[in-house]
Amino acid sequence: MDKIRVIQIGAGRFGESWLKVLSEYDQVELVAVVDVVPDNLLKAGAITNLPEHQLFNSLESASQAVSADMVLIVTPPKTHKDLALQALQAGYHVMLEKPLTHTFEEAMELHQESKKYDKKVMISQNYRWRPQIQTLKRLIREETVGKIGYIEYDFRKAVKFGGWRDEMKEILLEDMSLHHFDIMRFLLDKEPVDVYSQSFRPDWSWFSGNPSAGVMIGFENDIQVHYFGSWVSRGRETTWNGDIRICGDLGCIEMTNDEIYIWKEEESEPTAVELDVMPHGDRLSSLNDLVDSIRNHRAPATSISDNINSFALTCAAIQSTQEGRKIMMNEFYQ
Repeated sequence: MDKIRVIQIGAGRFGESWLKVLSEYDQVELVAVVDVVPDNLLKAGAITNLPEHQLFNSLESASQAVSADMVLIVTPPKTHKDLALQALQAGYHVMLEKPLTHTFEEAMELHQESKKYDKKVMISQNYRWRPQIQTLKRLIREETVGKIGYIEYDFRKAVKFGGWRDEMKEILLEDMSLHHFDIMRFLLDKEPVDVYSQSFRPDWSWFSGNPSAGVMIGFENDIQVHYFGSWVSRGRETTWNGDIRICGDLGCIEMTNDEIYIWKEEESEPTAVELDVMPHGDRLSSLNDLVDSIRNHRAPATSISDNINSFALTCAAIQSTQEGRKIMMNEFYQ
């Protein structure tokens, strides 16, 4: 079977790691790298062994020189909408690093425009593909603790990135919590109904924006989620997945430090759960899902039509913290 030919746009720090992911996957072939920074292209060439004539400073020049099937966009969010539209117009499937776009208005515009093209557009929500999250999904699907009533979700890290992230006004909600909000939707297979959020900046923060937030989310079937996250945490940190407690009428599923236990009401001790085995790493699994969706003419799991709902929850949480009130999701979409 022919390999899916890929043009990657963006070869900065995170883009470099994506180049390595592409090199590990035998179902794709990297045919070009695009970046506006010459040094990034030099590094990309060294990582991939691509010759200079396959390194470009624009998608337009790349598309004129090479034949490709899809574009992988690993650039700052402000560029996502325009680059994705350029790729669709050039006849490519599109995979975007999250977040979908910079604003919800841009996301809605891209979503509507993408319907004009018979091409896949998906966002890499790679956390969905981690063994811990897949295991939690299975346990909920099997009704291990019965009917779910509420979820407690904690995320604590102290991370120094540098670059454009340091200037984002709602850095936690926009750049990190989006992963966790998508996990909530994935696990519950439900959509949010309302959200109330308060973000803040502790005195010791090295971010100029708000790196901490508490969020209350009401989901369908009256399932409540209480979320707290911080990127300037003190004390014990969580993993990137966070610590999650899923409480139902028969007990609780608890994930701490990426280890999962089931607490049943009639039992005094928890039962450890063996994690599901995934054939690929999380980002490679995300890429594999798009490749499979192209070959089998189906929607990818995190298509733009699905992911816009995770992005909407993020944007509504930001609106809530800015306006100091609960946001109803049906009003937010209007």
